[in-house]
Amino acid sequence: MNSAFANLFLLLQQRILDQVPGIVYIDQDLGQLRPNPDDTFPVSFPCLLIDLDYFTFKDLSENVQTATGTIVFKLGFSTYSSSNQAASEETKEAALAFYNLEWELHKALQGWDPGDSFGHLNRTTTTSQHRSDALRVRELRYTISFDDYSTKNEVFTAPAELDVDPQVITI
Repeated sequence: MNSAFANLFLLLQQRILDQVPGIVYIDQDLGQLRPNPDDTFPVSFPCLLIDLDYFTFKDLSENVQTATGTIVFKLGFSTYSSSNQAASEETKEAALAFYNLEWELHKALQGWDPGDSFGHLNRTTTTSQHRSDALRVRELRYTISFDDYSTKNEVFTAPAELDVDPQVITI
C-alpha cells in the first residue's frame, strides 16, 4: 500500500486483532450501524468500525507535510440485558460488559506508536450514541500525527571529483 491512510488503517486493524480478542468484527465505518427499519446490521457483534476523520495538513519544506487528525472508533454491541438497580449482579455484569471491552480497546490504543513515521495515538473524547434500536454504540476519538513525504521534492546531486596533489598540502 502506498497511502498513509490505508497503511494506518491496516496497522490499527492488526493491533486490535492482536490485543483485543473480544472484538469479532473490524472494518472501515461505511455506515453499517445506521438505524434502519428492520434492525439488521451487516456486522457481527461486538464490532469496531474505524474512520480516519478531519485531518489537517501543515507544510514543512520541500513539499513535505505534517498531517494531524482524528481516528473515530465506533464500538457496537447488541444489547441484551438491563443494568437497573433491581437487576441481579450477573445481569448487571452482562449489561455493562461493553465498558470492559472499551477499556481493553483503550489500553491497546492509548500511546501506541504504529511506526512508519506515525506519531502516538492520544484519546480525546468518548461518547455514547443514544439510539432507539437494539444497539449500544460507543464512539472513541483519538488524535494522531504523521509526516507525509510522498510528494517530497527530489534533489539530485552529482558527486564532485576532487583531485588533490599531496605535494601542495601544507600544514
